[in-house]
This record gives sequence, C-alpha cells and structure tokens, in this order.
Amino acid sequence: MQRNQTLENPVENRNHRQQSVKQTKPAKIAFVTSIPTDAVPFISATASVTERLGNIVETCFRTGGDFRDFGSLDEFIEIARKSHVTLVHLMGELPDLTLLESELKKAGVPLFVSTSFFGPNLKYRNLSTVEQEDYKEIFKYFNYGGKKNFENLLLYLANRFTGSSYEVKAPQPPTWEGIYHPDFENPPTIEEYTAKKIVPGRPTVGIWFHQTQWQGENTGFVDSLIEKIEQQGANALPVFFSGNKNKALGIKGLEWVIENYFMKDGKPTIDTAISALSFSLSTSLSGSTPIAALKKLGVPVIKAILTCNTYEEWRSTMQGLSIIELPSSIAMPEFDGLLITVPIAAMAFSQPAPSMGAKVIEYEPIPERVDKLVSLSIKWAKLRHTPNSEKKVAIIFHNYPPRNDTIGHAFGLDAPVSVHNILRDLKAAGYTLDALPKNGQELIEIIINGLTNDRRWLSFDELAERATAKISVEQYSEWFRELPADVQTKMNKDWGKPPGKVFAYKNDLLVAGLVTGNVFIGLQPPRGFLEDPSSIYHSPDLSMPHHYYAYYRWIRDVFKANVVMHIGTHGSLEWLPGKSVGLSASCFPDTTISDLPNIYPYVITNPGEGTQAKRRSYCCIIEHLVPVMHNADTYEELAKLEVQLQDYYHTKASDTGKLQVSQKLIWELVVQAKLDKDLEVTEEAAFADFDAFLEKLHAYIHELSDAQIRDGLHTLGEPPTDSRLEEFIVNLTRLRNGSVPSLKQSIAEMRGYDYEDLLANKGKMNGDGKTNGEVIREFHDLSFEIIRKFHAAGFKDEAIDSIVQEVLGGANPDVRRCLGYVGSFLAPALEATTDELTNTLAGCDGCYVSPGPSGSVTRGMADILPTGRNFYSVDPRAVPSQASWRVGVALGDALLDRYLREEGKYPESVGIVIWATDTMKTKGDDIAEILYLMGVTPVWEATSGRVIGVEVIPLGELKRPRIDIVVRMSGLFRDTFPNIVHVIDDAVALVASLKEPKEKNYVAKHVETEVKEKVDQGVDLEQAKEEACYRIFGDRPGAYGCGVSEAVDAKNWKDPQDLSDIYVTWGSYAYTRKTYGCQVPEQFKRRLTSINVTVKNQDSREYDILDGDDWYDSHGGMINAARVLSGKAPSSFCGDSSDPDRVKVRSTAEETCHVFRSRILNPKWINGMMRHGYEAAGDFSRTFDYVLGWDATVEVV
Repeated sequence: MQRNQTLENPVENRNHRQQSVKQTKPAKIAFVTSIPTDAVPFISATASVTERLGNIVETCFRTGGDFRDFGSLDEFIEIARKSHVTLVHLMGELPDLTLLESELKKAGVPLFVSTSFFGPNLKYRNLSTVEQEDYKEIFKYFNYGGKKNFENLLLYLANRFTGSSYEVKAPQPPTWEGIYHPDFENPPTIEEYTAKKIVPGRPTVGIWFHQTQWQGENTGFVDSLIEKIEQQGANALPVFFSGNKNKALGIKGLEWVIENYFMKDGKPTIDTAISALSFSLSTSLSGSTPIAALKKLGVPVIKAILTCNTYEEWRSTMQGLSIIELPSSIAMPEFDGLLITVPIAAMAFSQPAPSMGAKVIEYEPIPERVDKLVSLSIKWAKLRHTPNSEKKVAIIFHNYPPRNDTIGHAFGLDAPVSVHNILRDLKAAGYTLDALPKNGQELIEIIINGLTNDRRWLSFDELAERATAKISVEQYSEWFRELPADVQTKMNKDWGKPPGKVFAYKNDLLVAGLVTGNVFIGLQPPRGFLEDPSSIYHSPDLSMPHHYYAYYRWIRDVFKANVVMHIGTHGSLEWLPGKSVGLSASCFPDTTISDLPNIYPYVITNPGEGTQAKRRSYCCIIEHLVPVMHNADTYEELAKLEVQLQDYYHTKASDTGKLQVSQKLIWELVVQAKLDKDLEVTEEAAFADFDAFLEKLHAYIHELSDAQIRDGLHTLGEPPTDSRLEEFIVNLTRLRNGSVPSLKQSIAEMRGYDYEDLLANKGKMNGDGKTNGEVIREFHDLSFEIIRKFHAAGFKDEAIDSIVQEVLGGANPDVRRCLGYVGSFLAPALEATTDELTNTLAGCDGCYVSPGPSGSVTRGMADILPTGRNFYSVDPRAVPSQASWRVGVALGDALLDRYLREEGKYPESVGIVIWATDTMKTKGDDIAEILYLMGVTPVWEATSGRVIGVEVIPLGELKRPRIDIVVRMSGLFRDTFPNIVHVIDDAVALVASLKEPKEKNYVAKHVETEVKEKVDQGVDLEQAKEEACYRIFGDRPGAYGCGVSEAVDAKNWKDPQDLSDIYVTWGSYAYTRKTYGCQVPEQFKRRLTSINVTVKNQDSREYDILDGDDWYDSHGGMINAARVLSGKAPSSFCGDSSDPDRVKVRSTAEETCHVFRSRILNPKWINGMMRHGYEAAGDFSRTFDYVLGWDATVEVV
C-alpha cells in the first residue's frame, strides 16, 4: 500500500454526511496505544461525544503506562474479545500482540494495527482484520490525530459497527507546525510573537518539540523551559513541528521551520536551540536535508532528554536512562551534532478517566534539571553576544599521573604546541592575552615554573607562593554547602571536612595554572586515587577531592570563564562516579562541569571515550587526526640480519661451500638480537632444517618491517605535508576503502601476483629469487613513488594516467580508481585538517559544529575524514553488524585454531575483555566473536540491520564444541551497550538450555555442574540457575576501571595476590538481562579460575598495548587474577583485526615483542617523537610506566 494512495485519496464513507441519526446500542471499542500523546485527545474526544450524543460508545482504553502494572495484555484481551472493534496504535513493540491478534480472530472481532509513522506498515496491515476501506479511513484519523479527529473516529466506528448514522467528518489535517507559548490561545505568527515576546538585545533560545506533544496537550516540560528561560533574562522561541516533510500532507519539515521561525534575511534570530525531539533528524526525516539546515542556522543545538522513567526510577538508578532510551535520546541525536545534556522531564502517570481504565502519560518537569539545561543553553547563547575581547576562556591540560613529565599528556597529540596554536588564533580573533608564548615549549616552561600538580619537590610555602590563586576555606565552604546533601556526605566520608588535605595550605586551596589576560591555562586536578592509595583496594567509586571541585568552581565563579576547553584524549572529569548517562545533580561530573560550555579536542580513533565526554561532561567534541602512520622498516640488528639473509640466498645460488659460515653468522646475529627468544627456537632446531628456519625468520622480519607505526604526534589544525603526507596516503590506501580497491594489492595483481599468498607466506622464496616480503616491500615503494608524483602534480585527475604509465609501465583500472579517490577525496580531506582549529574557535563563538563519523582511518575507513567535526559513534541496536560478524568469526576461528594447535584440544572457557571504543569502531567484532565461540549467531532485522535476537548454530555446522566465555566489560561498555549485555546473556541462557553432550557444550556442562552444587548447598533452584549463568562482569555501577593500573601507578602493591584482589574487587559485578551490577565476588573468582585462555583484540595499529594503561589494567589484570586464583597461567592472546580481511592472533608475549621491535626500539619512531620535545619526553615516560604495568601483571617484558 502506497502512502499517497492512503492519505491523498480519502474514501468517502457512506456514513460521512448522513443527517438523520439512527439510535442503536453503544459501540464497544477497545483501544490500546503506546504513544503517550494519544491519551489526552482520545479521552477528551470520548467525553465530548458522550456529552453531545449520550452513551453511544463504550471505550476500554489502555496506554503504555498501564502495562507497567501488569506486564501483559491479558486483562485488555478479555475486554477486547467482547468489543465491536479493537484498535492498536504503536510506537515500537507491544507485549503479546500476536496473542491479541489470535484471540480476536477466534472471537471474530475486527482488529486495526498501525504505527506512529505516516506510511502504512505492511507487517501491521497484514495483522489487521478490518476491511481494506475501513483500514484506510481509520489510518488517516490516527495519522492526523487530535481531539476532533478522534471524535469523528468514534462516530465513524459507531456507524460502521453498530449501524448508527451519526454525521461524521472526514479526517482533518492538523496544524503541523507553529509557535507555542502558554500566553497565546492559538499559535501566533512569527511577527505577532516577536512583537510581544522577543526583547531586543537579549539572547534568544529556540525550542523545538514534536507536534504530537502540542496536539496531545503534553507541554508541561515546554512551559517549564519557557518559564526558566524568561526568568534567566533570555527570550524563548518554542516551535512545534512534525519532522517528516510530506507535501501530500502539507507538512513543511525542519528546513522550512528553521528558515521561517528561526532565521530572518538569511541570519539566525536565535542564539542556541534546545531540541526535545528523539532519534536523529538526519537519519529519520524523509525528504529532508537536516544537517545542511542546521549548518545554515549555525547555532549550538542542545539535547533536552525526556526520560521514559518516572522521576523516582530515574533518581534511584545508576543506569540513568533505560535501554530503549539510549538509542533514541542519546546515540541517534549525536548523529546530528546535538550536545547531549540531562533529563528535564520524567514520565508521570495520572488516571483522569477511571471509567475508561486508562492511565495518561505526561512529561513532568524536573525543575532543578530544567534550571541546569537552561543555564547551560543561555551560556552557549551568550558566546554569540559577548565580544571576543571580553570573553574568558579556560584551557585545561590533562595531567595524569600528576607529575611534571605528564602535563598535557594526550594520546597522539602534541598538546603544548596545539594549545599554542589555539592561543595564537584566539589572539588573532581579538581575544585578550597579556602575552603569547613563543612556542609550546616556552608555554610548558612557564607552567612548570609555577604551581603544578607535582608536589614532590617543593615545600608547602613554595607551593603557595607559586599558586595562581588561593581559595579561602570560607569561600569553598559556601560553594560546598550548595551541593546536594548526598554529595556532601560522600565527599566528607572520602576526604574529610572541607577543605580536606589535597592542595590545602593554611586552610586555603591552591589553584595551579597560568592566567594571561582573559585566558586561563590550567591543569586538571588530581583525581584522588594516588592521594589516597588505600582507596584502590575498597573504593572504586571514590569521589573527587574537595580541591577538584573547588578548582572548577574557581574557574566558573572567580575567573568567570565563558567557555572551557579540555585538551586531548583524555581527562578524568567524565569518569567521575555517577549515573551512566542522563546525569543528576548528585553525579560528580555534573557537579564539577556545572553549566560551563565545554569544548573538547579529541582523537578521531577513540569514539568510545569521546562519547563518554559528550554524555557526561556535555561537551562539543572537535575530533582531531591521528598521527601520520608509516611503515616501521628494519633498523640496526634487524637491518644487518636482513642483509645477511640476502647474502645467504646469493651464496646458496653461487657458492655453496660458504653456506655453513653464512649460517653461523646468521645464527649469531639472531642470538645477539634475541630473536631466538621471539621465535622460540633453539640452535639445534634451527640447524636441523636451516632453510625452513630462515623462511620463518624472514617472515618475522618482514612482518615487523611492514607494520604501521606512528610518525611523531599530531598537532591540532596542522595537516600532514611533504613526504609525511605521501607516506600517510600510502598507508591509508594499503587496505581497500569500501568499494575503493587497495593500491598495493592492485599493483600486485597487475604484476600477476597472488596477493593473499604474498601476505600469508612472507618468508617464502619466489622463482625470481626474492621472498614474498621483499616483493611486498617493492609494491609499497611503488605505491609511494606513485603518490609522490601524484602529489607533485597537485593530485589532479588528468595526471593519473601518465603517472601510472611512467611508474608501472601500463594502465590498470583499479590503480586508477584508487588514485581517483585520493585526488577527489582523500587529499582534500587531509588538507581540511585545518578545520580542527577553525571549529575549536567556532565553538568559542557559540557556533554549530557539524557532526562526523569516527573510527580507525587506517582500517579501510579513510572516508570518515575530514576531522574537525563533532564525532558520533554507532546505533547500538545494529551491533554486531553483519560485516563485523564475519570478522568476529575469523577471530574466533584463529583463536581456537591456535589453542588447538598448541594444546591439542579446545579450551572449555575463554576470558575476553571488551571495550566500548573497539565495539564502536568495528561495529561489534568482539561481540560477534563471543557469540560465535558459544555457537550462536545474531538474528538481524532485514530492513534496519538491527539485532533482534540470537539463534543456535547446529553442532553439525559448527564442527566443534560450544566454548564457554567469561566477559570482563569496561564501565563504558556497560554504559553504552546495555542492549549487548542482554544479547550475550540471552545467548548464554539459550546455549545452557540445550540438551547436547557435555563434551560438545561447555556452557551447559559448567552451568549444570554449578547448579547442582548450589542446590546441594541449599540455594533455590531458580536462583542457582540464574547465578550459574553469570558470564558478564564489570565495574560497580557508576564506577570505571579495573583498579590494577591505579595500584601500579601508586606503587601500592606487594605481590600478584594484591593485584588479583584489586581486580576482583573492582570487577566482580554481574550484569544480565535481569541484574544490573550485582556484586558477586565468589562467582567472579570461580569464572576466572575456570579460564583456559584469555584474549583482548585490537582493531588497528594506531593504538597498541603499550600506548595506555587500560591494556594491562584490563587484560593483564585478568591474566594475573586467573593465574593467582587457579595456580596456573592461562594461555593469553591478542587478536589483530587491523586488516579486517586478514585477521591474526598473537600470544600476549608475541604482541609485546611485536610492539617493542616495530615501534618502541625503532629509531624511526623515536626520531619522529623527538621532533616534539617536551611532549615526546612525557610520552616516553608514560610508555615506560605501561611497560612496568605489563611486567607487574603478566611478566611478558
């Protein structure tokens, strides 16, 4: 059924215009809706019809709120069976809908089912049993909605099903868009509204919300926003609209609304906008180009959350928002570049028509949260009104651990030079600075010569003398008393009475940093674990010290910053304890950032932790590029050995008498470089078949030399240039980018080589006397030569053919296609890296920053460029994707094959670490692997690609046992993918219930054994089954991390047992479909004890296991705990899907060696870093910390 056929050609029902009224018995109508805005108009319509015409209809009306009480449709079904007709209006799913359809069919009661979308849904049309003409007419009444249409719907149904003859009007289109204000009875024109409500000179805050909320009289939250905006001295301009542009219906859509209500003469008439809409405008509006419209409007758009929880549910849960709300209210709006904030209203239920049995759902404002949102919105708006010369900016360097060598430490970013670039551009834009340091190095020297977070070398008097400012205990106590009572109690418990001891001097709190004119450059205060090391053992949810809170209050209330910037990946504010998302005033990130506009340059390859900053510090992300990636190549001993290997092959071909001498020399170099340890080969084994050994050795060297490593650091706003640009483009095209072929592979196939064989057998000799690895290197060199010449030609398309002919000696369509992609997209996208600085300053000016995708650019995802945008992540409902399923299966097979090869059997239990960032970048490789190990596959909805369930892979198809799993998820994964927790939990329950041989189903085997043990101990059977299926563990609700890295940094551990205890304490919270963070340390210990093998995958070489403490904190912590608890070290592996088409699995020791040889010890990496002076020294220092962390947990170094 076509939408236009249904809506444009109304069928004139024979009862529409009849004048005489035939008295009949009442029409019995059963109506259930999951759309809150149906309730008030339908109830009002029923009352109006009854008042005018008497008891001509009897309605049984139910809403989504009613099913909170009894959870099913049982009562409604019983009533519906006796009705004349039953109506179902859906947004999402309804429990027992199939049962309702079945029962009504038995009872012979016609059924109508439709959704809230304008077009008819074939699935629900097929469920409906009303006649075709009736369906069309009822559908239109619902589509148009509102009291008048519901009145006529009731009359239409009375006529149709009881033989009455009431006058019925055809469905009438409503007002689809308009201005709303409680002071106006009807929507005014923009001219009328401006004359009465817009005060010139004040900032103006636009509000947009859905037309059905206006039509359904559910506008309490809008009234509250208007009231607070006007109270805080700004103008409010609230507009409702339907969203979907539809000419046939007369719906004008977002673009028209923006141009006619929020702009005049091509310029915005508002300074910021608050959006109460759900989902994504850019992915859900048909016939619209919303991102272009938002860019044209050019103002920040603040997301106001309307939670489906009641106020008490929201207030009491650490989850914050429900699993349904996370996509609709958070993840999808991020696709539009909206700034995520807080819930301003919660569901409330009333029962104004008890005779109908329905509860009315309304959004009840949360006054304190409305205040917060409005204050934040007005501060963003004032950035457009405040002259740059008067604007105050606070720039915050991260500083963890709080040492002078880690000031500004941010992954992949030269933070001091980047800040110097920002200061330079601020000064050029008219911001007031007393002095501009010459460069980043001088900036850091000035900061270090003042007060820093490193208190090891100075007396208290010297610290106080160097402080930028002091906060008196009286001032701080006043601020502290403004905090919610529970926050005060927690901070007093953790840190004592104000002002505490951290950075306290004679009852003053000291402020570190530098003030230059209207710019403050500060250091994020110490988080607290190093200041109270004992807390690591018992308090994963440690609050921030008094000094931390005081520091941010000083920035806001004393320095009076208009905007704050946090520089690079990542700080600690967004990781403070509190709700996962949808924060309250009692959540520590909310308390700290307050209502400060927050701009956050963040690396594009880390969408997970950037998403955390967006959702828990309300920031506008400015994504920045990763450092240039280039090939590791060989160096020092490896280079010498490579020369000797080439000499050996020449000797073998020309002078076999010297082979023994050459072999001995090669072996000496192997031992000298300790490669025999890497390859786990003895001299005896090597000389038993020296050629086989050389093939293995050569393959290993080629693997290292062909690895991607970073060339120094990225500097904000600076595109790669010269040879670094060329090398980067070569590495960005080494894999295929979507449908664009790989440049290197295209050259190989043009030359007649089997590219897969080259990669799989790098040490194998070719007939031309070269190893496959040498051939691959030649193709890399040819790629570089082509790109070098293409760069010299200005990346012009007309130069391609001649360059390819010159370098390769002939034409090739795949090579040309790849170069066309470079010239038309990739090179311009890299040149646009300047947008990073442009949009950082645009944020300071209160401008809209366009959204953009995120991920690993070197993983065949160069199309996510350019940088400088406000990145988004993924729709969690579409994880794992069908593409990631293939990668996950390959990772699972590679892991099991490796274990089977080494141990001669399959592992019974695999421990796997999962992170949100990896899941977002890959769209679920790790999740796919987990499901595949258990022998289940996701079930995807055909139209949307969303995962709607799991199903068993038959053993005959699986061809191996079902492997048990133990999942340690990060706190961020818990927050961002609660739906995946449910998917995995469903898979565990499904596999545990299968009646299969124990040796073929290790999940069922282990669950059955544990259930029996628990029941024998007196545990209830159902409880025993639930606990025996616990497989997903994570942090305490509201907390983050595994605790191991904190202990290592604090040097607060004695032996592996201490680290194991900490790992269990921080991670022993079980998560299932029914359970949210239940602490079960004994269950967690049992799972860790059972682990045969652990794995932590990585999806790119842009970031490796020696680049951060998270790696040894989570994976190293798991390996150590499993070893301590079981008495035996599990096998441990790192999956590598940096090339998704060719995954690899290395042992943790092999991966460590790989990183050491390809990057850490490589002069190419060291020299690249040394260009960055201070920042490089800090990175070297932290790298050493990470090495010590791995040594502490796994002893692989």
